[in-house]
Amino acid sequence: MDTAYRLRWIVTAAFLLLPVAAFTQQTIPPDREALLKGLGMGLAEIAEINNYPGPKHTLDLRNELGLTRDQVKKTEALDKVVASAALAKGEEIVLAEEELSKLFEAGTISEKVLRSKLEEIGKLRADLRFIHLQAHVRMKQILTLDQVKRYAELRGHEAKLEN
Repeated sequence: MDTAYRLRWIVTAAFLLLPVAAFTQQTIPPDREALLKGLGMGLAEIAEINNYPGPKHTLDLRNELGLTRDQVKKTEALDKVVASAALAKGEEIVLAEEELSKLFEAGTISEKVLRSKLEEIGKLRADLRFIHLQAHVRMKQILTLDQVKRYAELRGHEAKLEN
């Protein structure tokens, strides 16, 4: 076997194994780190773009919004509740996703079990999104209409203040 042939064989083998290696390194679920940190991951974007401010961004903009001490206190409390609840729910989601992965790895999954596990994960993810969206609804109740409008401007959203 000549050197060029060996080199071609090695490169071809490496190229063919690359997708397998990349797949085995994949994190399950792909958003695992964000879930375990309790991050928002854009789950409340629909609220954000429709003038329902989020507590984290509101705190970041407290000076520009002219928040009162009472508003800061309420916003900080809301942010802590959301962070804690999102973190706990994120851990539940990761555990359920890992259980699903193990069922596939073991080769023991059936369609019935698959459906059940996916419904469980779907419910958990819906609960997580509710946590984040509910925070935006509550945040809007803490701010004045002028602060909501200013928040929208600062965040680059069009103010929609009919209600």
